[in-house]
Amino acid sequence: MPKPRRRRPRHDFASAPDSTSNDSLGNDSLENDNLGNAENETAEAKGGVGARRGKAQREAAPRPALQKLAPTKLRIIAGELRGRRIQYNGDPAIRPMKERTRESVFSLLGGYLHNTFAVDLFGGTGILAIESVSRGADGGVIFELSRPAVSTIVETLKLLKLEHLIEVHNIDTLRWMRSIESNVRSWPKVPWMIYCCPPYRMWTEHKERLLQGIAELFAVSPPGSKLVCETEHDFDIAAELANLDWDIRTYQPAFIAIATRPDDTAAADRAESDDADAEDDADTNDTTAPA
Repeated sequence: MPKPRRRRPRHDFASAPDSTSNDSLGNDSLENDNLGNAENETAEAKGGVGARRGKAQREAAPRPALQKLAPTKLRIIAGELRGRRIQYNGDPAIRPMKERTRESVFSLLGGYLHNTFAVDLFGGTGILAIESVSRGADGGVIFELSRPAVSTIVETLKLLKLEHLIEVHNIDTLRWMRSIESNVRSWPKVPWMIYCCPPYRMWTEHKERLLQGIAELFAVSPPGSKLVCETEHDFDIAAELANLDWDIRTYQPAFIAIATRPDDTAAADRAESDDADAEDDADTNDTTAPA
């Protein structure tokens, strides 16, 4: 008599939903990964209906909302507004640069920024442009996509009486970068301090548009301008924009990369000096010794 055939349980190996990416204080990209997918699938293969039911319940459960961080205040480190504080409302989509990192960045920029113009491409709280003006910058402009963040920045500028010095634009920076030359036509001709500290994920998810935009902006900036970029440790901006001379420092978990646009006048003076030295060398070589 043949043995009865044993029915094998059917299993659903559909992949879990994609993880979501969000931004948080101290880290531009906080990823809520679906951990252990492979282990779960193995358990389903062994556990049959019970495991499938557990998976269905897990997939039906709502994703946990990104937790709001504790509101705090950011201190202006130096300059005319030294010691004043600006509000950070705890929005996890905004990542203010850490105070120690910010202090190091401005030291690398020279400490005080007289006769410069601050450009904050991803404003967040607006602290970089505000700190720049406190340190002597003539003015600045802030771009920020989040409307609540823009409202907070505007309130802060009024409180600090800086609304006449710093413009705030509620705009998508990548879209603004499509027409850089016309958009910057009215900007002052003093050196620009360009801060590009976007959510870390943008360096990979929008790499080409972001790199192209900051390269074009830096190319039309006045001589002596500086480009400050904050990236994650695994993004090599020096390799991506190899034509720029970068000074790169590590402030875990971030890398700070600073490029300086040569001063045309200084470069011309150096070239003229080099030409004069070359002429002197040629005259010396042409001189013949007496017989």
